[in-house]
Amino acid sequence: MERKSQRISLIVSSVLLVLLAVVTFWQTSLDFGDFRPGGATETIVLWGTSTLVVIGVLALGFIVFRSLLKLYVDSRQNRLGSRIKTKLVVGALVLSIVPVVCLVIFNFSFLNRTLDKWFTQPTREIHDQAEALWREVVPDKSEADALRIAAMPETAAALVEGRVDEAFRAQLSEIVDGERAHYIALVPTAGRRPLAEVHAGALFQGPVEWRRLDRPRDDGGGENVFSVVHREYLYSVAQVRDGSNHVGRVVVAWEFPREFTERLALMRGEYEAYTATHSAYRNFRYFYLGMLSLIAIFVLFVGTWLALFLSKQIIVPIEALVEATDELSSGHLGFRIQAQTSDELGALVESFNSMTQQLEMKTRQLQLSNEDLAQANVELESRRRFIDAILESITPGVISVAADGEVLKVNSSLRRMFGLPLDAALQRLAELFAGDDLQDLAYMLNRARRTGLAASELEVERDGRIRHLAVTVSALAKDEQVDEGPASFVVVLEDTTELLRAQKSAAWNEVARRVAHEIKNPLTPIALSAERMSRLLKRYGGLDDSPERRKLRERFEKCTETIVREVETLRTLVDEFAQFARFPQAKPERADLNAVIEEALDVFHGRLDDVVIRCDLAAGLPEVFIDPEQFKRVVVNLIDNAAEAVRGAWVKEIFIASAPGPVPDSVELVVADSGMGISAKDKEKLFLPYFSTKKRGTGLGLAIVSRILSEHQATIRVEENQPSGSRFIIEVPTAASRPAVVVGVAG
Repeated sequence: MERKSQRISLIVSSVLLVLLAVVTFWQTSLDFGDFRPGGATETIVLWGTSTLVVIGVLALGFIVFRSLLKLYVDSRQNRLGSRIKTKLVVGALVLSIVPVVCLVIFNFSFLNRTLDKWFTQPTREIHDQAEALWREVVPDKSEADALRIAAMPETAAALVEGRVDEAFRAQLSEIVDGERAHYIALVPTAGRRPLAEVHAGALFQGPVEWRRLDRPRDDGGGENVFSVVHREYLYSVAQVRDGSNHVGRVVVAWEFPREFTERLALMRGEYEAYTATHSAYRNFRYFYLGMLSLIAIFVLFVGTWLALFLSKQIIVPIEALVEATDELSSGHLGFRIQAQTSDELGALVESFNSMTQQLEMKTRQLQLSNEDLAQANVELESRRRFIDAILESITPGVISVAADGEVLKVNSSLRRMFGLPLDAALQRLAELFAGDDLQDLAYMLNRARRTGLAASELEVERDGRIRHLAVTVSALAKDEQVDEGPASFVVVLEDTTELLRAQKSAAWNEVARRVAHEIKNPLTPIALSAERMSRLLKRYGGLDDSPERRKLRERFEKCTETIVREVETLRTLVDEFAQFARFPQAKPERADLNAVIEEALDVFHGRLDDVVIRCDLAAGLPEVFIDPEQFKRVVVNLIDNAAEAVRGAWVKEIFIASAPGPVPDSVELVVADSGMGISAKDKEKLFLPYFSTKKRGTGLGLAIVSRILSEHQATIRVEENQPSGSRFIIEVPTAASRPAVVVGVAG
């Protein structure tokens, strides 16, 4: 559609161009013969020229206005290429209009100067000299005779009456004969034929063109008289008045010499030609200005059309390039330019199409690569999530460490292991390890850098509590394109504190079982023998009541009593060993921890009069899955130990509290005392069997507490209390965090 409209515009413009060229050639080829165009021809030519000028101006104005209007609309609508199109079109119009305007100004000035020279000196001087000569040649007597005859009463009477008598005719004849006048005529106002004529010769004929003698002129002196040269005669015409009425004219003719008459006629003809030409000066000026305007409009039309056409030839490929660039920026890489041109712009268009084709191919390859990369990223993300899920679900703590010691990632188990908040940010290993522990870990990292794997055990003290950690360090190899050396390390920390404690407890269980078995068997005979000896002594000791015998009997009785008492002590110890070795099976159920604590406190009601017990039990705690009786025993043992710890203290106070745990789905139980506290070296052995800080303690109370809590998947730790004493902290998982399982060891 656009190409069709362009073809139509080209055809119309070509027709107008040819039409203007033909009219211009026709106008410039007219021959007016010494500036003497005829009346009708001059009118038609001037009208045609002005019409063509108007049509050309309108056509040119329409083209320029249409082009400028399109540029304005495109600029207002911010169309692509409107700015460069405006620059090219305006530049083309300026390049075509400025030379034509300069040419018109020069030709207009040249035409004015030429016409002014034609109608100024010397032509003007010739006219003035001829006029002066005419004034000198015309005799004053001729006009005076005409005025004298017009003033005669007989003249007015004859013209009024319409007849001339013989006396007046004779008088006129005398004037002709005596004054050398050749002709006298009386012409009435109403007619063009003379009323009376008097002439010197029979061959003389009056003026043929009486219309030239109709209008007298005022000579400036108040009389109406003028003179006209016709052939070789000078005619002086005077107005005849009868009072205030014009009644006719008097015509007096004088004969010139032949030579003078010819020269005067030539000069008069030139003068009349000049007068006629000068009267047409304005018409000639308009005509030639019209011709100049027509030529200028033709040149301007051709220049403007060529400028617009050439600018369009440049603009169309540029607009196509701009449009294609916009399409490319919008992502339409399949867009191609269809502009047909064989010049440098055509080469540019072809290069652009080739570039877009290559860009489309590269983009497709890049899209395929991106899709593969996205799929790989999805797989990597899936693997990462899978690994993160594994890391978050395993018990050991895991640390990802960079080669420079920066902590990259830790799992939640490690945060719980070191008592860190879940949202705490870790930067360096020094935030987790210190002193010798950090040096040992650095040694393991260096060893793993060399061998790829290193393993060892560390004893880490954290918050006053010693933890036994099994440490495994694995080095991850870098990509081949990066410098040598490992990119990072994976450090796996497994808390073996409870495992070691369980192993020690199991070992002590075996020892207790064997000791109980080995000791319990001979205790019964020893006790029976001692009792028998005591009975025999009582039975036969009274036979001899001498002082020595009595003293011996008393000593013997004391010995047997001591034997029996110590045997009972050993029996009690053996029973405790047996009880520790054969711990009863727990029966867990959903229970309220605060209710279990209150039942344990009831055991000490009225027994600890000198000890202050303060309780702070949080309300609304979630239920826990425990054996209430065994957990009651845990609380009783802890309160009993606290009561023993504050026995020699100035302030005897026990604090018991329950609250939500520091980690989700857990409940915390705290039993604190104001005693002397526990030393750091004893804290590690505090929960081992047969270790006690009391003089007569068996060392099984806290061991039983630790075993019960371990079977309930709970933890216990001891800290220093402020300002004095110890704090036993128990963390119990809630019932919602684990399934209902049966815990305990079969006896």
